Amino acid sequence: MPSPGLLYRLQARLGVNSSHHTIRGCLAPTRTAKLSGNSRRNYSTPVLTIPKANVYRFGDANRATPVFHDVEWTIHPHESWAVVGTGSGEKSALFDRQSDGAHRQMLTGHLRIHPPPPPPAGLFPFLADSKTQNARDPHDCVALVSFANRRAAGGAFYDYTARYGAVREEDRVTLRQSMFPETIDDLKAQTRMALAAPATDRVLFAYLVDKMGLAHLLDLPRIALSNGQTRRARILKALLAKPHLLLLDEPLTGLDVESRATVLAILHELHVTSDPHIVLGIRMQDAVPAWITHLAVVHDGTVRTGPKAAMLAYKAQLSAAAAPADDTPPAQHAPLGAPVVEMHNVIVAYGPRTVLKDVTWTIRAGGRYHLQGANGSGKTTLLALLTGDHPQSYTQRGARQLRLFGAPRHETATRTLHARIGVVTPELADAFPRRAPGMSVWEAVGTGFEGGFVPLGPAGVGLDIGEAERARRVARVREVLRALGPLAWGAPAPSSSENENKNENWDTETARFAALRFPELPAGEQRLVLLMRALVAQPPLVLLDEVWSGMDGRMVRAARAYLRGGGIGEGQAVVVVTHLEEEVPWGVGEGVVRVLLRGGELREG
Repeated sequence: MPSPGLLYRLQARLGVNSSHHTIRGCLAPTRTAKLSGNSRRNYSTPVLTIPKANVYRFGDANRATPVFHDVEWTIHPHESWAVVGTGSGEKSALFDRQSDGAHRQMLTGHLRIHPPPPPPAGLFPFLADSKTQNARDPHDCVALVSFANRRAAGGAFYDYTARYGAVREEDRVTLRQSMFPETIDDLKAQTRMALAAPATDRVLFAYLVDKMGLAHLLDLPRIALSNGQTRRARILKALLAKPHLLLLDEPLTGLDVESRATVLAILHELHVTSDPHIVLGIRMQDAVPAWITHLAVVHDGTVRTGPKAAMLAYKAQLSAAAAPADDTPPAQHAPLGAPVVEMHNVIVAYGPRTVLKDVTWTIRAGGRYHLQGANGSGKTTLLALLTGDHPQSYTQRGARQLRLFGAPRHETATRTLHARIGVVTPELADAFPRRAPGMSVWEAVGTGFEGGFVPLGPAGVGLDIGEAERARRVARVREVLRALGPLAWGAPAPSSSENENKNENWDTETARFAALRFPELPAGEQRLVLLMRALVAQPPLVLLDEVWSGMDGRMVRAARAYLRGGGIGEGQAVVVVTHLEEEVPWGVGEGVVRVLLRGGELREG
């Protein structure tokens, strides 16, 4: 049976047998399009309704402190909503799942609303049948797609560098085989779960996969795709499942500028046709998409809702009150030092497919570099060469040279490189061990001295290092915890003129945070801990790839202030990978060099 809304219009315009190559303009926005009788749009029935109520964890009594109090929220079909949270864990409780995987989100039914929305409509009135007074099961009709950290089964570490070789059998599985098996024509090649897709679904799939820039990636190993490409594929997968309500949490983080615009345009059109209704989750510091009409702002146990203009003013007030503006004075640009990385005519290719083409680049001590490039342009591959994780880093010899810290790559052990490079990447964040009960925050930060994933020694800072070195490392862990811990983004640090009690409170809070279990932290706090890990050893090279992902605005401001105020020393080189200029801690006047990867070719300036 054809799906309503967009799919109905595709069928009506094109016919079931139309080729996807002839599709043009079939997603033109219109709120007045006449849809089929199967359309879900009903302008009189709310999509979501919560009377004035408190929200509790299951098992908590009504006299307990609620997760949210006095929530009053109604979403009407003609409205476009986004959810914004001021804290890294607040939006998670409303919208997403907690970083430890516990089901604690309200909109998917894992928190208790009291008093509950009245039956039969319940929380989602638009799912109720007005004739039979029966409601469709929200678990079948409401889908959440979260882009929080992916985890291996049981939270164990997995080898995220396998993507560069794709030699294991499971690493050969293509994007089409893993996510879209129903589009495989050869029945023998399909998985057990694959079913023949209706012709109209094929038309929709062919159009969207082309529009999202995924057509040429379908038959590549999924493990070889970039973070942004995988995000687009997951959004497409969610749309093809045809939920009635789709919750997308931070779908744009990690996407290049062109892909963001494309994905937003597609989501807007699907939302307009109510096929499906879409609610976006965005970070406090993110721009609100133009087509959003209403916001739900989550702050300190409250959920304040309303039209976008009023909520943007409220959001601005919260942002200003949460942390002072970053007034760290510009750093003096020191002269660059000796080369840390030397690349000359470097090539990375997989058979006929070339990822990097004759890349020549020198990274010098004290340098600040902004690495840019579209999703799939080769940025992650380039970083993997710098860390020595890519197998082809060993093959750059003769006319092709790769020298790291003054020596040819093949002469330096990978473990030695890991101890000399501080790294934060989406892949490392996904792979970092989270097996229960998991290492403490202190232990996670301490692994940065050796660059490994297991805490070493009784103090968690290394083995066989001597008492003096151990004491230095312990002091350094305390230093970064004080600089980037909760009080750094929740309250101003005590000045030297303030009394000792405040310093004692600071140290008490730092110790409390250091003892927490890393897997139990919200995603933003985990990312901040991984940034501490990358900086703790003060390595000569620091690589920061999408470092702000998951952090709220207060954390970003605190981290930027630390990086600009001495967190990166004059002799350290740093490469920042982001699609947004404003996310780079330093400006051009502070010596930042822009480096662009396009089509595997690198250009400075």
